[in-house]
Amino acid sequence: MASAEPRKKKTPVALVKTGRGNLGGSTFLSTIGEIAIYRGAPPLLADGDARNPGISIAKALYDKYGVPRPASEEAAKLREWFADTFGRAAATGQSLVIDVGGGDRTLENWAKDENIIRLAEGLGISVTGAFMIGPQQGDAAYLERLWASAAFRPSRAVLVFNEWTVPTGHDPDRIFDEVFTRLTALSFDGCQTAFLRVPKLSCLPLVMESGLTFHDAAAGKPRPDGTPLDPFRRAMIQHWIDTIKARISEAGIEDWLP
Repeated sequence: MASAEPRKKKTPVALVKTGRGNLGGSTFLSTIGEIAIYRGAPPLLADGDARNPGISIAKALYDKYGVPRPASEEAAKLREWFADTFGRAAATGQSLVIDVGGGDRTLENWAKDENIIRLAEGLGISVTGAFMIGPQQGDAAYLERLWASAAFRPSRAVLVFNEWTVPTGHDPDRIFDEVFTRLTALSFDGCQTAFLRVPKLSCLPLVMESGLTFHDAAAGKPRPDGTPLDPFRRAMIQHWIDTIKARISEAGIEDWLP
């Protein structure tokens, strides 16, 4: 594991993902969690989907830093899981990376029932929403509807544009500019917002199949068959990690994330 980079002590952060499915949210959360882990400040990883694995699919990290997933989708079990997860973070002073899962409605219902923002802040954990945005106008419409409902309104929100969602042959700049223009007209009253664009990593499936973390794959650690990825793909992965970190820095949101 890479040596820890010096960083001042900061308030624990709960990074909570929302948005429609299939927008790369679980991979994004895994990457943010992994960057923190290799920096020497491991957060708790929390997969709240009882049926389908989200962030827990990153097994190498989740086995070590993850909390048990909910036993079922029953409201009582989710409340118990929520209390256990945030209670553990509050007790250890760790940040959280939370993949709620369950589709468009899960987070809204959960937030209304449990008032997760107030509860978390009461425990000394600030909440940042990671709103996943894809190239479809429906992705922006979902966020507009969510915000209008007032179901989940954190004080800080990162609107994450994932280039992986852009169809091959289409210009990401043009597509995301259209969505960006629509979202800039949305009033995020009482909420600090930032935009973060995540670059595409063409060899992502190869990394996922390897079972390695992104950092270990880039460093040339061996796969289960004893061979590392080739030097070119290792360079691609390292460039991808560095680009994400640089864009986080440019957006000035280091303290918004774990």
